[in-house]
Amino acid sequence: MQAMHQNPSFQLLLASTEELILEKGCQQTTLQDIMKRSGLSKGAIYHYVKSKDELMGLLLQKRFESIGQRFYQTVREGRQELSSGLEAISKGLSHIHDSRDVTNLILIYLLSKREDPIIGAMLARLHEESIKASMEWIQVGQKAGVIPESLDAEKTAIWFSVITYGIRVNTQIAPDSKILSVEEVYKMMFEILSRG
Repeated sequence: MQAMHQNPSFQLLLASTEELILEKGCQQTTLQDIMKRSGLSKGAIYHYVKSKDELMGLLLQKRFESIGQRFYQTVREGRQELSSGLEAISKGLSHIHDSRDVTNLILIYLLSKREDPIIGAMLARLHEESIKASMEWIQVGQKAGVIPESLDAEKTAIWFSVITYGIRVNTQIAPDSKILSVEEVYKMMFEILSRG
């Protein structure tokens, strides 16, 4: 997907889809709407994706990849203390508290269609990639000596994903409820990662 990210047509496709989702919602956004907004033909869109749902999955994947890019940029800059890496991740996750965030809307929409084998497989793949990336981030911290080696990276990554999924669902069920603020999530993650 990295090569596609650089393509201006693909960027336009993602941006147009995101705008439409925020305006109309996932269910009401059609491929025809996306074609009209982006100015891309059906063939051009099908060059990148097979369906509107796959396009929405790519939006989720792109957001998660951007969090990873922030984290690794922090590491490349030599800021290897736990607070710097966790801050980069937390900034990327700050949207999970927003009921109108496009990734929250897409996640709920795709979950409602998870019985479709293609969507179910896409969600499973995105989840696995999320866990894998989180484990890698933890392991980077362990190698840098800022996270105890005794911490089980896989279990911690799974636990963090459960928390973020829960917050995302909560924003849709009770949008005015602030079950955990971004600062509280950061503090909780910091305490877990620093104590092991």
